[in-house]
Amino acid sequence: MKIKVVRNWLNFLFIIGAIVGLIMYYKVSRETGIYVILGSMMIKFTESALRMMYKNEE
Repeated sequence: MKIKVVRNWLNFLFIIGAIVGLIMYYKVSRETGIYVILGSMMIKFTESALRMMYKNEE
């Protein structure tokens, strides 16, 4: 699998996680929403690290 496909999936998961986290923050529990948003930020950091490591392989 190409690294760009993996990065695209990680970006997709980040966006979904951020949206779910915001909904949970305002509707369910602020603490739970913050944890979901922080988890999606870890996914984004992973995608950013892959982008930096494999910069020339696109």
